[in-house]
Amino acid sequence: MMDWLKQRLPTRESLEQNRFLRPFAHHLASPLVWRFNRRGVSRGLALGLFAAFAIPIAQTPFAAAFALGLRANLPVAALSTLVTNPVTFPVVYLLAYQAGSRLLDFRAEADRMLQARDNAVDQLVTRFIETVGTTYLGLMIFAVIAALVGYLAAQAFWRLRVSRRWRRRLARRRREAMAATPS
Repeated sequence: MMDWLKQRLPTRESLEQNRFLRPFAHHLASPLVWRFNRRGVSRGLALGLFAAFAIPIAQTPFAAAFALGLRANLPVAALSTLVTNPVTFPVVYLLAYQAGSRLLDFRAEADRMLQARDNAVDQLVTRFIETVGTTYLGLMIFAVIAALVGYLAAQAFWRLRVSRRWRRRLARRRREAMAATPS
């Protein structure tokens, strides 16, 4: 998976030569944001997932900026924002609204405000604020939970992968040692 990803990512040099990215070239030149290590990948995944849910538009540039600032893996941060894409965002936003409305009861306050207002525009604005506030609360809950789960999952996956490699290496050395000893 990592090899496939590394082959398809733009190189650091190509990004440094891009005229739009030239002002950020000194940050992009840092090897810390391009290395695939346990800490960088975990941070990148957490930042990307947080940006995917917490920021409604332009998630990838924000995730990249967060990754540069926090020395997280830039490609992983950018790619993990694709969790919320045009296919998934209606479902995500509906679930976020439902989660937010369970935690925050805007309905009673909105109904009280609507009864006090006679103007249809005021009622529409009140409903809009209720919907947006509730949905954004749900999105923030999703963002925090997704970032935490993503970080912990990446850490666990990395440790599992490293321990598996160590066991294989140890088993191979034992086989080689047994084959090398005369019987």
